[in-house]
Amino acid sequence: MGISRPLQIVSILITPKIVGDQTLAEALDRLAAEDPTIRVVNFDSGTGRVVVAGVGETHLEVIVGRLAREFNVEAAIGRPEAFLKTALLGSATGESKYLKPSRGRQQYAHVKLRLTPRDHGGGYSFENNALANTFPQPFIRAIEQGVETARGFGHPMDDVTVELFDGSYHDLDSSELAFRIAASQAFFEAVSRGRSVVVEPVMRVDVDVAIKHAARVVQNLSQRGAQVVSQRTETTLRTIVAFVRVAQIFGLAISLAEMTKGVGTYSIQFDHYQPIPDELNRDDTDRDSLVGAPRKPVAPRRRSAIALPEPEEDDSDFGEWPPSLV
Repeated sequence: MGISRPLQIVSILITPKIVGDQTLAEALDRLAAEDPTIRVVNFDSGTGRVVVAGVGETHLEVIVGRLAREFNVEAAIGRPEAFLKTALLGSATGESKYLKPSRGRQQYAHVKLRLTPRDHGGGYSFENNALANTFPQPFIRAIEQGVETARGFGHPMDDVTVELFDGSYHDLDSSELAFRIAASQAFFEAVSRGRSVVVEPVMRVDVDVAIKHAARVVQNLSQRGAQVVSQRTETTLRTIVAFVRVAQIFGLAISLAEMTKGVGTYSIQFDHYQPIPDELNRDDTDRDSLVGAPRKPVAPRRRSAIALPEPEEDDSDFGEWPPSLV
């Protein structure tokens, strides 16, 4: 079964005014049912904090506006961030045998998975290629659920084929819970063997601007770390094409309007994913060595201009990390 997700490139952290308030999560569930481009990346049931991804900064502003207007949600809004993903670099297998005593019996599950990377946009696919009668159908569903949990952890992995090719179960001691856990463990083992990298979205910026304003536009793009790939002059206009990391693009539309004095046109659209800079992708004590994900999401220090009533600052923990599979 294949799953192709809408493209999300920006995310924000939303913290409800009342710790543990479920209103925010319920409201987002309703909005996501209407708009498939909304993606709830992480939800902490203890604090009520939610990380939400969308197709752009304006899209997130609309979401936050609806939360306040239609659902009376009061929350603190973190600044927009690039929505990072994990890309698998090579095929690999992972195996897990889960054995745990439970109420006088063993919890048993044995899962073997093979992960194969797909090109960006290829989506996620789960394939059951185990021999017939290797697993009862409920355990196959549980394995797929465990994989879903694992690949959504930290920076999600969307473009991958996960093949279930072998394993075993026990008539009395196996359970769906055991298979969900074993599947997640097998997935992480395969990711570590296949190697992975955290990638970020890169946008293409096309600007048609009066020649007298072109130098300022190029300077602003360069200050953002953009790669200016071409400049072409026709009559009184100069066309500038550049590629900019999403992390450096926030506020660019406003800057372009100011620099061009409202004369000229521009477009900003997603182009590709690339590995984040090495200094951001290092393996240290604050990152998970398997998927490059922070062990705990860090609440942004600056606030967004997106307006919702904000609570007082809260230094409480984000909750259990990694999330429990139970």
